[in-house]
Amino acid sequence: MTPEQRTEFISTLNLADLHRHFDGSIRPETLWELSEKYYSAVPGLDFEQFRHYLSWDDSLDNSLLDYLDKFHVPLQYTQFYDNIRRISYELAEDAWNDGVRLLELRINPTIHRRAGLTTRQVIAATRKGLSTFQEEHPEFQVGIVVIAMRNHGGNMARLLLREVVGEKEEFHNGVGVIGFDIAGHEAPFPPILFENAYALAGQMGLKKTAHAGESEGPEKIWEALDSLGPHRIGHGTSAGQDPELMKRLAKDGTFLEVCLSSNLQTGAIEKLEDHPLPKFLDAGINVALCTDNPTVSSTSLSREYAIAMELFGMSEGDIRNLAAMSCKGTFLEAGCRCSVERTGAQH
Repeated sequence: MTPEQRTEFISTLNLADLHRHFDGSIRPETLWELSEKYYSAVPGLDFEQFRHYLSWDDSLDNSLLDYLDKFHVPLQYTQFYDNIRRISYELAEDAWNDGVRLLELRINPTIHRRAGLTTRQVIAATRKGLSTFQEEHPEFQVGIVVIAMRNHGGNMARLLLREVVGEKEEFHNGVGVIGFDIAGHEAPFPPILFENAYALAGQMGLKKTAHAGESEGPEKIWEALDSLGPHRIGHGTSAGQDPELMKRLAKDGTFLEVCLSSNLQTGAIEKLEDHPLPKFLDAGINVALCTDNPTVSSTSLSREYAIAMELFGMSEGDIRNLAAMSCKGTFLEAGCRCSVERTGAQH
């Protein structure tokens, strides 16, 4: 298939993105507008120069530190209720326009509290933006996954869970919190530190995922599985190095949230062609293809599907199966309601 034919085929599918970060998915145009309104976070730049501080540039960026640097500027403007509400609405709109019909948006409320918002206010603003879009597009399914940062420790993770209990999906007519996650530097903060937090999340009725095996080896995925009991693993890239681990993932039905472009940019893989996605699928592992950070990675979910199709020779049937599998991995209480194929899609 030509690139155009791949794009056309993918545009006929209902897609699900189960791993998309709030602060890595904000429209550069919105951040530029907010920069002009409040103050210039990086003075003396035009829009294209400003955009470099938000999005990966193959000609200039080449390390995990370069990738992580992209999150600093957006935080200048995500400390206010109305901005969070607006950004959440636009995130949903961007996903919809890319063919996404089921979105799980993950957010760490703590880093958006520097101007005085409470954790519940951050989540309420996120819910409001997402709910408004969902009311306008009833076919759109969306939920929130709350992230605790590893470097904040296990006690803070438990406090965060207690703060968001009232924002759970079941307590709201519409969008709410459906899951719990940990993210951040893996090596110094092993999964066992968060064992009690994950037990609490389970008692609260939240589904569980955990970033693991992105910057570290398969042993961190084993530890996450044994200590935390997650339903899904974020990235899990290094699982491809361990045949026994892949057997365990397949046997348990644990989903891997695979993000091709960001795995290349953060150094989890050296080349896209080296990504273990085909190996995961051949091993019978449940996979959800995701974006991670569309703005930072300069990507979209439809682009990630096109990459998988081109690099790994995946057929239309393979892609339909991957899209259906991704949808089935959702934490939403109602599960996945949409069929994979649609007609008359508008973008």
